[in-house]
Formats: sequence, structure tokens, C-alpha cells
Amino acid sequence: MGSTLYQKIGLTVSRMAQDLMSRAEGERIPSISEYQEKLQVSRGTVQNSFAYLKEKGAVILVSRGHMGTFIEHLDYRKLQECSLNKGLLGSMPLPYSILYQGLATALYHELQPFEFNLVYTRGSESRLMLVSDGVYQFTACSRYAAEESIKNHLDVEIAVDLGAGTYLSRHVLILRDKNAVGIEPGMKVAYDRTSLDQRDITGQITAGISGIQFVELRAHQTVTAIREGIIDAGVWNVDEIVESGYRDLHMVFLDNILDVSSFSSAVLVIRRGEEALGQLLRRYVKPEEVREIQKGVKSGTIPADY
Repeated sequence: MGSTLYQKIGLTVSRMAQDLMSRAEGERIPSISEYQEKLQVSRGTVQNSFAYLKEKGAVILVSRGHMGTFIEHLDYRKLQECSLNKGLLGSMPLPYSILYQGLATALYHELQPFEFNLVYTRGSESRLMLVSDGVYQFTACSRYAAEESIKNHLDVEIAVDLGAGTYLSRHVLILRDKNAVGIEPGMKVAYDRTSLDQRDITGQITAGISGIQFVELRAHQTVTAIREGIIDAGVWNVDEIVESGYRDLHMVFLDNILDVSSFSSAVLVIRRGEEALGQLLRRYVKPEEVREIQKGVKSGTIPADY
């Protein structure tokens, strides 16, 4: 009985710490009764949990009579120590472009009150699966990738939409034949099954064209494969092309062919139902600040730091 009670208090402390991490100093907190209902525990368990967090120096509260109880001070790192999730772990693509370097820099800046780290891995599908499985607390991917995963019943949801141009500027179709205007029958076309965005755009622009030969390779190998004659066409990120100085490439912008707006927006995706984490990200990761930091990194006025 004592062990069960101890476990219940420990779990409540953790959930309350996560709830407080999504709040700010000066904010009014819910009443004891509201926490009882939200956490489905007794009044005494809520009170004991608050007492523990106060004793650890994680929170200082002040009562203002009928107005309620307000947060005077929060120590986010101590709150993390009191949580079952000791650290905040996010993921995003490899920062091969200046835009991604700016995104990583912005996330570290916005989440600096917390013990936070980013993992850099290729493939939005695998990152989203790891969020659904609870390995990462969140991942950054395109809005398209997130929406497709949700449609396919992956247990995730979008917490923050950072806006157009935060994931990439635009996709382009690279063509080996400088006289070509698009995909033609019989072409060898790059296909990266690990990249949901590249894979689906490629599928859309080749639909109904006969004799297409798909060549499986990583999306970032597209330019090399074009130059070496391995493929005739491939979809890639214009940011990487411009930054790498590939001025001689024959490119066709896809904006005029299909709607690629959802591919350009970066979103932060969490496991479905992680309410406190979603509130934390929405409070601290401000889209307008992320965009300004990305601009600063791109212009060189803000050093990339990730």
C-alpha cells in the first residue's frame, strides 16, 4: 500500500513538473481542485506534490486571496530534474543548409531555459516514428510530412507551425538535359524512399508518364548523380543548390507545376496527447523569433550555434 502511494505521488510530481514547465513567472496556476480533476488524484496528493516541488526550489508560489495562486519563480532545470523526462530531446534533419543551421540555432536559443539537446537524422518518416514511440519528445519536419503521417494514423500531432520558408525555400526539379522542360518518358529519376517529401513530390510529377526508371539514392546525392549521368532528373532543395554554388545546373521550379507550399513550412511535432509538452513548445518557441534568427544566420549577423 505504501509503495503504491509513493509511486502515485512520484508520478503526480512528474506530471505537475511538466505542467509547470509550460508556464511562466507571473502566471496564475489552476486551483488544487482543478489539478485534482486534471490529474485524477486526491487533494492530498496534489498538495504533497506541490510541497515537494517547493522544497526542491523548483517553484515559488504566492497566494493573492480570491484572485488565486500565482507563480513568483520557476527553475526550469530543477523542474526537469523532478520530471520523469529528465531532458528535452528533439530531432531534425542534418544541418547541411544554412536554413537548417538557422533552425537548429533558433531552437537552442528559444529552449535555453531547459536542459535541451537536438539529434540530427535523415528521413522525416523515421523521426516521426521515433516521436510516436516516445524516443524523441519532438521532431522538426515539413508540414506536409506531419500531415501525411497524421492521415496515416501515426500517433503524433503538430504543436507549432513555424511558417512558410522555415523548412526550405522551395523544391526544384534538376534535369541533366538542358533542353528538357520537365519529366519525359523513359527518364531515370532519383527516388529516396526515406524522404517522405522528396518521394511524394517525385511521385506527383512522374504520375502517368510511361517508362520512368526510378533510381534509389539519398536525396542529397541527386546533384552528383546528375553530373555523373546516373540519372536524368531528380527533386532537390534549392537552398542546398544555391549555397553549394551549382550555377550550371538546369533547374525547373515546381511552384508552377504543383502546390508545394506545405513542403516549405517547418513544424514541431509531438506524440499525440502530450498536452504539457505542446504548451511548453508553443510558449517558448515563437515562430517570429525563429524566422528572425534564421534570417540572421543566413545573413551572417547571427553566428550559427548548434
